Amino acid sequence: MKKVFATALIFAVLGGITIAIYLYSTGYRVNVKKGEITPTGMIAAKSIPDGAQVYVDGVLTTATNGTVTGIKPGTHKLKVVKNGFVTWEKDIEVFEQLVTDITAVLVSKTPRLEPLTSEGANSPVISPTLTKIAYFTKDGKKPGVWVFPLGGNIQVNLFKTAPDVILEDTAKIIFSNGEYIEWSPDEKELLVKVDENRLFTADLASKVFETTTSAELTRKTWNEKIMEKRSLFLSRLALSDEVNKLALDPETVWSPDEKKFMYKEKDGDFTLYKVYNLEKPLPVGEKTNYTVFSVKNDTPQPKVYWYNDSFHLITVEGDIKKENKGSIYLIRIDGTNKTEVYNNTLYSDIAFSTPYGDKIVILTSFRSNNQTDLYAIGIR
Repeated sequence: MKKVFATALIFAVLGGITIAIYLYSTGYRVNVKKGEITPTGMIAAKSIPDGAQVYVDGVLTTATNGTVTGIKPGTHKLKVVKNGFVTWEKDIEVFEQLVTDITAVLVSKTPRLEPLTSEGANSPVISPTLTKIAYFTKDGKKPGVWVFPLGGNIQVNLFKTAPDVILEDTAKIIFSNGEYIEWSPDEKELLVKVDENRLFTADLASKVFETTTSAELTRKTWNEKIMEKRSLFLSRLALSDEVNKLALDPETVWSPDEKKFMYKEKDGDFTLYKVYNLEKPLPVGEKTNYTVFSVKNDTPQPKVYWYNDSFHLITVEGDIKKENKGSIYLIRIDGTNKTEVYNNTLYSDIAFSTPYGDKIVILTSFRSNNQTDLYAIGIR
């Protein structure tokens, strides 16, 4: 009987330990005083760069990238702090037995500004994958249309990469005086408008160009491929006609991961800048539709671009054409943590994220002759 009792006791203890470990791992906590077992939630806090301190409701709890456990369900104030970077704060919703993931993109308090080009750059445009920038240049050796590689989804040294001339000026065609450049969806071609009467498509691999009669026709051909792909993606989500219409609107701007899109909506005297999230399932704590910010209709509207992580936007604000000055901000899609990245001379309202997200490329000038060049703002 003693052996049976001892065996039963061992199994009971092991069973109790197993149950306790299971309850703890799934977010339950025991309150001995009240005799209660209460469900809790967790926060998985990451930061870019990592190694930051994480505060929950003012209490230092962990360092990124770490997980904070045993948090009472509800809204909590999360603060991520790292020396030399702007403090990141957000109210986080915690749910019982679930993990709320959050990544804080930290911006340096002293961003570095370094030139990418030195012989002039005009009308730059970034490729759909954020990996290349095409621009006009009057470079003394090879003026024309150039492409600057930004690298893939890894951090690269932009200052050791070399741009490549795609269309070089000829005696009859001065490409460097062109009006605009557009990328094809597959990034294999460029549409280049030289002047009112001349329009070309250029193959990047062969560097062969040919005349095209209509920019609209070329865009239509390119857009048909995009719309076909997006329509197929949307058809699998069983969305409302209204959402489908917004998603396929030509003015809608899709995120790099192609799971979100930004659109504008009029609301009286204001223009609302909104983001719709198509991720299935939605990450814990995220919403389907966000109003990121609003701007009065009678003031200059910002230019908005996607940041590489598809959870932040880059905004360029100010009357740049009139003042040759503006401000650049990074803001999360839920409207939180709007952080100033740059506030100085600007000769264009472009601001492109590099693939790794450590730099933002702008067009500006610090020369007396107003020659504009591409510069990289290092935010970390």
